[in-house]
Amino acid sequence: MPILTPTTPARPAPAAACAALPALLPLTAVLPALTGLFADRLATPATIALIGADLALVAAAGALVARRKAATASAGTGPAGPGPLQQARRDRETLDRLEPLHPDSLAGATR
Repeated sequence: MPILTPTTPARPAPAAACAALPALLPLTAVLPALTGLFADRLATPATIALIGADLALVAAAGALVARRKAATASAGTGPAGPGPLQQARRDRETLDRLEPLHPDSLAGATR
């Protein structure tokens, strides 16, 4: 049936960098805890290196989030699906396709 065929393409797969974000976020939370836990056992340079590594991870995670937001804003879709304008357009197109099937429409009255 032509009514049930999709007219919009499927969402593209996320970039490899964006797919690594869920694995990166827990590490940015655990590394400061480990630094604080072992700070008295480690030397000062090692503690400073761990703090620097955590800051670099936070910056990388922030860059990935910004990149994902920019990609979804340019595509017009978000994690929950299409934006409100695209959804309204698709709803209008669907209703236009279903109009001939409505029994009270002009097409249904002439049968």
